[in-house]
Amino acid sequence: MELGTPKREPGQADAADEQSGWRSLGTPVGELRLEWTLPTGQSFRWRQTGEAPLEYMGVVGRRAVRLRQLANDVQYQVIARAPQDLAAADAAALRDYFNLPTSLAQLAPGWCAACDRYAAVHALLPGARMLRQDPVECLFQFICSSNNHISRIAGMVERLCRDYGTPLVPAPLAAAGNGAAGAAGAVGAAAQAGEAAQQGQQGQQQPLELYAFPTLEQLAAATEEQLRAAGFGYRAKYITGSVAQLLAKPGGGAAWLQGLRSVPYEEASEALCTLPGIGPKVAACICLFSLDKHEAIPVDTHVWALACKYYTPHLRSKSLTKKIHGEVQAAFVDRFGPYAGWAHNTLFISELASTRDKVPAIGASSKGRGGAGGKRKAGAASSSGSEDEGDAAADSEEGSAGSSFSAELRGNAGAGTPLPHTPAEGDAAVGRRPRRRATKKAMAGTG
Repeated sequence: MELGTPKREPGQADAADEQSGWRSLGTPVGELRLEWTLPTGQSFRWRQTGEAPLEYMGVVGRRAVRLRQLANDVQYQVIARAPQDLAAADAAALRDYFNLPTSLAQLAPGWCAACDRYAAVHALLPGARMLRQDPVECLFQFICSSNNHISRIAGMVERLCRDYGTPLVPAPLAAAGNGAAGAAGAVGAAAQAGEAAQQGQQGQQQPLELYAFPTLEQLAAATEEQLRAAGFGYRAKYITGSVAQLLAKPGGGAAWLQGLRSVPYEEASEALCTLPGIGPKVAACICLFSLDKHEAIPVDTHVWALACKYYTPHLRSKSLTKKIHGEVQAAFVDRFGPYAGWAHNTLFISELASTRDKVPAIGASSKGRGGAGGKRKAGAASSSGSEDEGDAAADSEEGSAGSSFSAELRGNAGAGTPLPHTPAEGDAAVGRRPRRRATKKAMAGTG
């Protein structure tokens, strides 16, 4: 499903923009709104760097990028690249990252017709779209997400990039006379603005490092001991274990992960769950955010509550079992069709306290409204898998909030805010007394 013709072609700049290196992404607000896409738990490499206009800085593949939200477009500026990457490919890389060949504006009317609740919040949260991330990067970000809070996840991801990734070289800006010095100044200004914004909005959240996410071969240099010493805790063994298993795949792990884009969702999820540290919820996140499984519904306790409230009220008295996971997945797909994961994303964001603080009308729109109105839209149902596997204590594989679709992570939680119902692993990082494994939490590298 292709986007309609934008007012300006992607990568094009008018005379005024040319002076600063900003170029158009060609995305009206119905297709992409940065505040409902970047800080919502899909990726942990974006930092807000400005408010008027709204700006973010992040890394897309091997490009460091600044983005700014306009009234009916998004503009970008590539401020650093890997040495071998070309400026001519910038626009294509961003189009792929933002999934722009899929038109959110064309899908949304069908979801509005299928669900009164979606229709009520859609107009208030336009442009909440799904990213299409590199599968290697997405996988290891979500291994880091287990039993964790947003600032700590971001810190772990940035340490991986800094210690093992490829440095990104400041890129000359488009305008004559700006040159490398101008680009370097933009990098420094963006980083300083990002740190200031983070300290004002999210406490001590980690600043962005200008490094590409490491390849599997680069990650192979990391040992479990080194990662534990760097604060990764029990996740260290999952990172090194997954790297080893992926590198042993015929043809290489990166190619194996890319190949999962062409298989059915259930098969991709089951394959991911063979890797250390990945259970069904994290697998669903990886499938939805990087493997083109648009129907995937990462089912944690919060998604389950959303489903019970609007779509499966008969499950309210049930426990969250493998069968219930499958029923929740099936209910979303039955209602919203093959892009159910996209529709669910907007619904989930609408339930967050941080979103309702920004858009008070969302709370009012939920009074007396259910999800039953509108015609039902058929789609192929699939199961999202079982409950958490492995150790049921603090070092569980995913924990009760293991998916980063947990409510406060998906919103703009404060840097010290742990995920709801998160076990003790995240508590030590924010000065709270761990509930379990107190002696181990006192050891270096475990929390």
